[in-house]
This record gives sequence, structure tokens and C-alpha cells, in this order.
Amino acid sequence: MAAPIPSHTKLPNDAGNAGFKQVRTQTRVVDGEVVHEHFFIPISQRAKKVFHYSTTALAVQAGAQDAVTTGNFWLQNPAASARDLIIRKIALVFATTNVLTSTIPRIVLAKFTFSGTPSGAITPPTPRKTGDANAADMRMAATGLTVTLGTTIHTFIAPQMHAAGQFFGPPPQVWPIDDDPFEDNDVILSPGQGALLYQPDAGTASDPRRFTVNLRAEEVEP
Repeated sequence: MAAPIPSHTKLPNDAGNAGFKQVRTQTRVVDGEVVHEHFFIPISQRAKKVFHYSTTALAVQAGAQDAVTTGNFWLQNPAASARDLIIRKIALVFATTNVLTSTIPRIVLAKFTFSGTPSGAITPPTPRKTGDANAADMRMAATGLTVTLGTTIHTFIAPQMHAAGQFFGPPPQVWPIDDDPFEDNDVILSPGQGALLYQPDAGTASDPRRFTVNLRAEEVEP
């Protein structure tokens, strides 16, 4: 079968429209006949801006974090925001500095609500398009916020480290695994909500494990 050829058809003129309405198609030979097929370009129905966040190296903690005052980051959608916030992808990359560890703590991405004015250090995102301004922000401390922990979105597992010289870094832990193209599955964070990353389980004393977080979020019109 020959490759499709870009083409178009013209619809009949109508009195309320100057000129002809056009429908984009492509042609294909089917059973010896040239037929026109509708040309579809899959696009998101959302009016959105896309932002990429990346942290510095974070440490697996010897003690558990409570998510309210201790955690890894708080990505918050301000109450005054005119956009919804959606995390489309998050990846954790683990490594170790040296020795054996005996614990396998969870690292949890969870929803939260908040009040107050955040003042913790900001990790600025890189916009998909230069000039796009972000409404949400990632804070590396909960300073200024009164945080109410919500339900878990996704759980990661800190890998156990074996004896020195026997550790090989595990592959990145990515959610969603296949970068889910179906937007109906997304968790939507409305103004006044956010997503935080924290470690609810204790690690090992002088824990040598480190990880970075790479996150892609969309800000969309409700």
C-alpha cells in the first residue's frame, strides 16, 4: 500500500460564509480507488502551561518525616491561582555514598491542603516555553504554611544498599511508568491544594542514600 498523501476537500459555499470551508484530509488508495481520510492531530483539550522541576540531591532520613513540618518538598497551588495544577510525571533517581543499609523506607507523594503564606526556599521550574510564568511553586520547607496531610498519590521505595563495592544504582522510579497519555486519569490539584513528598518511615542511622526528583507539572485552565 502506498504512503498517504496530504490533501484536502472543499465543502459547498454557504451564504453566511465568505469563501469555502475546508476540511483537511489525506488520500490513500483503497481497492484501486483514491479515497480521502480525515486528518486528525491528537492534541490536549486543555489550555495549559508546562513546567519542569528538578531538585538537588536529597537524603534518605534516619528518622521518619511527618509531612507537616518535615518533608522533601511542598508543591503548592496558591489559593488565589486561576489554574488547576496537575503532576504529569515524577521520577526519583537513587544512589548511595558508601555502606550497607538495613531499612527500606517509603518515600510518598501525597496530596495536602494548606493555609498561610509560604516563605520556604523555592526551587524554580524551567517552563516549556520561555516567558510562561508559573502560578504554583515548589517549596523546600513548609515555613509559613499550615499543612493538612491528605491521601497518598503514589509510593516509591528507597532501595536497600548492599555492602560497599557491591551496589549498582537502581533504575529511576518513575510515575506514571508509561507517561500516561490519558488525561482523564490525572489527579487535579485545585487552588489551595498541593502535592508533597515525604518519608513516613525511618531509614538507617547516617543513611548514605541520596536521590533527586525530576517532576513535570501542567498548569491548566479549570
